Amino acid sequence: MSTEIIEEPKGQAMTAEEREERKRLKREAKALKKAKREKQKLENRMRLDKRPEVRMAAKLEKISTLQHDSEKNISEKNQHDVSASDATTEKADKVVSLIDLSLSQFSLNMISFSPSSILELDLSHNCLSEIPGLFLMKNLVSLDIRRNEFRSLPESLRDLHHLSHINASRNHLRASADLLVLLTKPPLPSLQSLDLTFNKKLFTQSLLDILTSSLPDVAIYMTVTSPPPKGAYIGNSPGERNPLLLRSQLEPFTTLELRKRLVETFGHKPYSNFGEPPPGRAEVMNLLLQEYAKLGPERKLVRSLGQTVPEYILEKVRRELESWSDRYDKFQERPMIKANKYMILRSPTEAEQKMIELGSRRAHSAIRKYQQNLTLWGAAKEAIASVDEEFANQFTGLAVTKGFVGSPHIDTTNIGPFYGLSVGDFEDGTGGVRVELDPLTVCEVNTKNRLGRIDGRFPHFVGPYDESKTRYSLIFYLTEGEVQPKTKAVFGEIIE
Repeated sequence: MSTEIIEEPKGQAMTAEEREERKRLKREAKALKKAKREKQKLENRMRLDKRPEVRMAAKLEKISTLQHDSEKNISEKNQHDVSASDATTEKADKVVSLIDLSLSQFSLNMISFSPSSILELDLSHNCLSEIPGLFLMKNLVSLDIRRNEFRSLPESLRDLHHLSHINASRNHLRASADLLVLLTKPPLPSLQSLDLTFNKKLFTQSLLDILTSSLPDVAIYMTVTSPPPKGAYIGNSPGERNPLLLRSQLEPFTTLELRKRLVETFGHKPYSNFGEPPPGRAEVMNLLLQEYAKLGPERKLVRSLGQTVPEYILEKVRRELESWSDRYDKFQERPMIKANKYMILRSPTEAEQKMIELGSRRAHSAIRKYQQNLTLWGAAKEAIASVDEEFANQFTGLAVTKGFVGSPHIDTTNIGPFYGLSVGDFEDGTGGVRVELDPLTVCEVNTKNRLGRIDGRFPHFVGPYDESKTRYSLIFYLTEGEVQPKTKAVFGEIIE
């Protein structure tokens, strides 16, 4: 029987067996590609989904579907089992403390005892991110790793069946699927207390709810900032706060910065890293307000003048801003700020670069918005070039506003000072940019028909003006490039 010859389109002869083999390889490649795609989807849910319950479910799905334990893991498990059997016959009464030794690596060689004899291990106040050999401490009851650099808890915790107390405060732990599965699926059998306080990425009430419902018999401590605890803040955003209240002006600071002010400005005793946890934000804010009240009802207010802009340029700016306002009935791109209209324009260079790097729709939208407001950008650039030609060629963003009111805040994405210009029929000497000059002094920079240079990385807000009048503003700022040192809040002459 002769072998069937199948002619390929390009004239190549291929047997039926070879063709079947090619089909099989294609099917395998397609299946492999699909498997990789599904795996990537699973990984994305584990790492990127904001809901901790979804991340945990994805992790459990991965565990159930991936059945590839290496020989090394099997061997290590056998070794662990031998160690466990040995541990049951050895008395565990050793307390090991390697506290505050600037350790960046841990080794069992640092300990003169048998691992299974260790009852308590204190590695706090170091620079550790892992604990090799932890699984050998089979009788460990208490583990203290606070103030280190752990991004995740050691997987070997599940091998420590007697572990009842874990202090992992002040690390870099994240609400990852790995963390949730390790702690809850199944729960560590002897765990009684778990301290996760002051891990910046572990901050939501929803995460604490998952842990407390999954571990009802465990005392769990976590610093919840979302939603903020009662009394931690007034108002949900800068735009909702009365800008004339001292507390509103202090809200942009972190709790750590507020504690620092209590110490450096008002002479409070600094918090000890080795003592009890510090008080929460609400208590710190109250203490600070009490100290300010002793000094008087308000902080000192000084003034500064921005640089004047030529009238012919101001006329172009006013015309373009009125045209912009007429084009948009509503335009609010920064809802946390109180303003009738707020638009952000990106420099074409910055938007194009991001579009190239990320291919994002937001970058496409930014370029389209820039093109729609090209003449406004040109008038604004002419204004800034009249006082600082170098900055006119550097700024990467332009905030265009109408009716900006109060809203004490800090510009967290800025890499240096900004320039502010305001125009309209509001009274000169009002509606300037107020910024904290030092803990006891606020400076109002007059920006009406002037360009004032201010560092928005200090708390700042718009000073009071007649809100029945019209006030437009242009803010020129930098978000790309080398970060500039944070030196002073105001760059013009201070008028007492």
